[in-house]
Amino acid sequence: MLDDSIKYFKNLEELYRNFFRKKLKEDIFIREKLDSLLQAINNSRKAFIETGSFEFCAKCARAGEKCCQAGLEWKLNRSEFFINLLLAEKTGFSIKLNLERPDDCLFLGEKGCSLILTPLFCRNFFCDKLSKFLGHKKLIKIQHAMEDEAIISFQLADYINKKYIIPYLSMVR
Repeated sequence: MLDDSIKYFKNLEELYRNFFRKKLKEDIFIREKLDSLLQAINNSRKAFIETGSFEFCAKCARAGEKCCQAGLEWKLNRSEFFINLLLAEKTGFSIKLNLERPDDCLFLGEKGCSLILTPLFCRNFFCDKLSKFLGHKKLIKIQHAMEDEAIISFQLADYINKKYIIPYLSMVR
């Protein structure tokens, strides 16, 4: 299964670079939304840091417990992957594929997720241990902080799907 996901995302990245990149980068709507999305992602991350969520998950991972298992990369749709590639270029960040640990998600790196915009499934996952650690008040704080990120990423992904992915569906399969 890992080989399938590696092949799929490498092919999608190549298609992005050779065909979609220029179109997406020149689109005014996308450029404007990317700036807003980046700010929203930073606000969400700030809430995760302030509540201790990232550190809690890191401790679990160091103890051998990981929620980011093989196959979760399939939760990332094409438009979200393109958004990540755009954000990576904009920020100078590199999205690395996990080629060493086949039991982990393809995007799980040594310091957590290598994606800038994680799939909605991942953003909304709070295991029982983390939920208990956070408590109701901190969990609500995180969910409120993530609201703009969710709305903007949905608007942007929907736009990319309708304007770029669906018309070229035969290319992106």
